[in-house]
Amino acid sequence: MTAKEQLLREIQHSPEPLVKEVLDFLLFARSRNYPFVEPEVVDSQIPQQPIWEFAQELMQDAPPEELAKLPVDSARNHDHYLYGAPKQP
Repeated sequence: MTAKEQLLREIQHSPEPLVKEVLDFLLFARSRNYPFVEPEVVDSQIPQQPIWEFAQELMQDAPPEELAKLPVDSARNHDHYLYGAPKQP
């Protein structure tokens, strides 16, 4: 049995979240090691999600008291908070 056949067999018996994680890793590894190979996965096959929904999912478990500590001007002054640049007025 080839490695590809074994991988396909394991994928068939794996839960969907694990399959997504493996796909993400495979695409990452292929882009780093084989940058000129065209991926066979079409973008329309991967569910797309608006960035605000992704951010909402990331922050859903954050305690409100921690969210209250975030600066209200972080969009305007992201360079200040990330790199220490002077704050914008």
